[in-house]
Amino acid sequence: MRNANLVALVFATFPPFLPAMAASDSASLSPYISSTFRDNGVADTVNIQKKENYTSKESSSASTSSRKHHLGTAHVVGHSVVHQLKYAPQIVSLVGERQLQGTASSLNEVLNRVAGVTIRTTGGVGSPSRISVRGLEGKRMGLFIDEAAIGQFSNFVNLDDVPTDMIERVEIYKGIVPYRLGGDALGGAVNVVVKDYPPRYLDASYEYGSFNTHRFNTVFKRHHEKSGIEWGMGGLYIHSDNDYEMTLHHQGDIRVRRSHDAFSKAVAGGSLKATKWWFDELKLEAIATLTRQEMQGIELNYQHAFNHARSLLGSITAKRENFLVKGLDFDLSAAINVGNYGQVDTAHVVHNWDGTTRRSQSPYGGETMNFPSDSKNTSLGWVSKLNLNYALRENHLINLNLYGAGTALNPKNDLMDKAMGYRVGYDSHLNSITTGLSYDAFLFNRRLQTALTLKNFYINSRGTRLENYFLNVLKPIYIDRMEWGANFALAYRPLPEWLFKAAVSSEVRIPSSEELIGNGYTIMPSPDLKPERNNSINLGMLYHKNLERGGMLEAELNVFASQLTDMIRFTPGMIPSTAHYANFGAVNSRGIEGEVKGDLTQWLYAYVNATWQDLRDVRKFIPETSVDNPSFNKRIPNVPYLMANCGLELHGQNWLGGKGQNTRVLVDASYIHQYFYDFELSRYQDRRIPTSLTCDAAIEHSFANRRWTLTLKVKNLTNREVVSEFNRPLPGRNFSIKLRYLFR
Repeated sequence: MRNANLVALVFATFPPFLPAMAASDSASLSPYISSTFRDNGVADTVNIQKKENYTSKESSSASTSSRKHHLGTAHVVGHSVVHQLKYAPQIVSLVGERQLQGTASSLNEVLNRVAGVTIRTTGGVGSPSRISVRGLEGKRMGLFIDEAAIGQFSNFVNLDDVPTDMIERVEIYKGIVPYRLGGDALGGAVNVVVKDYPPRYLDASYEYGSFNTHRFNTVFKRHHEKSGIEWGMGGLYIHSDNDYEMTLHHQGDIRVRRSHDAFSKAVAGGSLKATKWWFDELKLEAIATLTRQEMQGIELNYQHAFNHARSLLGSITAKRENFLVKGLDFDLSAAINVGNYGQVDTAHVVHNWDGTTRRSQSPYGGETMNFPSDSKNTSLGWVSKLNLNYALRENHLINLNLYGAGTALNPKNDLMDKAMGYRVGYDSHLNSITTGLSYDAFLFNRRLQTALTLKNFYINSRGTRLENYFLNVLKPIYIDRMEWGANFALAYRPLPEWLFKAAVSSEVRIPSSEELIGNGYTIMPSPDLKPERNNSINLGMLYHKNLERGGMLEAELNVFASQLTDMIRFTPGMIPSTAHYANFGAVNSRGIEGEVKGDLTQWLYAYVNATWQDLRDVRKFIPETSVDNPSFNKRIPNVPYLMANCGLELHGQNWLGGKGQNTRVLVDASYIHQYFYDFELSRYQDRRIPTSLTCDAAIEHSFANRRWTLTLKVKNLTNREVVSEFNRPLPGRNFSIKLRYLFR
């Protein structure tokens, strides 16, 4: 039974409450873990030598992708999870431990170098970010930690909080999302898998960087073998002033310093796990988070407004193999989160970048908008997931996945209510249940894998909205909906080195609680929203070869096409609480992505990837009219369409003399072609996100057999001006140094 460390999730701030499906014993992964691909009856294995050799980013995963253990006259053949996931029917990109461990890169920076993936941020550390896979982003993306959905708690956690030292691998699914993850992710998902820690373990790291950035992570774990009890605790602290300089092109190209963009976050928690009771694993956890983030103005120079959030999460997980009957694996988890969050904007003076000031428009204050805010919203969220996996016989498995989630929101903003003259937000709740039934089959001596999944989505919501602002008329909201979806994927391996994949799907995404019932203070309900549906096809080809001299060579090519109907987009409002979400219409997308990576020598690893994606508006008429749509067949704005990444890694032992020392030198470059912020309706249009070409470099040195690791990194080496959102520049050249201590 895998010994999943929950404490790592604690300082990642993420709820580790859902199933930490594991490498060797995960019921839902068992079709891939148990299978051994063969060529003419010969198992695809490689022998592993025990040696302290520093491997490259991917070669450590590739060269150890399969293991042979001699047990007397018999031998057992198995494959690593990374190897098995690569050969699963779903299109998936994997980021291994070597790409994560020890470096000063954040998870967002690592993901941004994956083919088909872009991370859209608005500023420095802690700034809002959106992950995009093949052009689909935001709430369409499923975000998971050890298969635990975190989107339900987006006000309190985000992926970039996860310390990369604590991550074993990251799975980026494109097109079809595996049934074991549950939920209604549409077209893509990211699953971060936390390391499996040994019985005694201490890991602590401290990083200091430009703009007064501090990161501290720690985890401690102990295991009592006789009783089977494990306990641990951990925490993290992040702070950054984010006070880098930026050029305001819309205000005469003046150069200013961001003076109100500080971000601070603290997380602490603990876990208790029993492995020798009736359940193979019974686990309890508690996590507390606290966040404060100043609001940085671009059009105006904000000086006082900030966002705040805090939460307390408790969870329980229970797992058992051969549950009640032989062959049935049981995995149940549940969690509840109590949170408080809001925005404070009470300043009575508005500052301009030229130094002039004016009184706020409302007598009650407010510098970020025309009205003040002092919100103290409370939320109660719950998530639960049940996975039942049953082996009908050796090559046929069936899985039942039940995923439930709910949110009860109680908004409170007395100051805004007073300024507006009416109550802005109202209590609401939303519950959803997703039921998935899946069937996996392994055919033709396991050369062919197939996976078929049927899904049912049900949503229930109750709330209140203000129907008429002038008459103060309230209207109840009642929502009860049901939708169906399905997908089918297959993988065929004609030769040991070659794999071909194909997948078709008709998936549904139920609108989120924020989209349907608002957030209680800045977004109004939209109860008439239709669910999004994505019909897609994905084709893939993978070549992987383990080299005789060690290491590997891998090449991958994927093509895709889809149509997203009833696309949901955010629509700003003129005054607070009038912003809302609306169905945009239909969007067609197509694209191609490719990657080549491998060990050029025993000391040099390289990779290069590129992505072209084309998303088009296919609405012939403006909604609910017969008027021609001026943006028909135009590229969807604010979505990059041409990206590329490349990198080199040099690695070796004892370059500085002595023993037990390892060194890595890394260089990574990323290119994003310019794209339009609005629809390109005129050749004179100038609202563009400019082309960016950035380069990062790092040197990492470990000594005392990796007990100590020191890393120095330079980001944006050439100090290029980079903008990922219109008029919101990102940091220029900056530095960081990191020291890590590991005891096990």
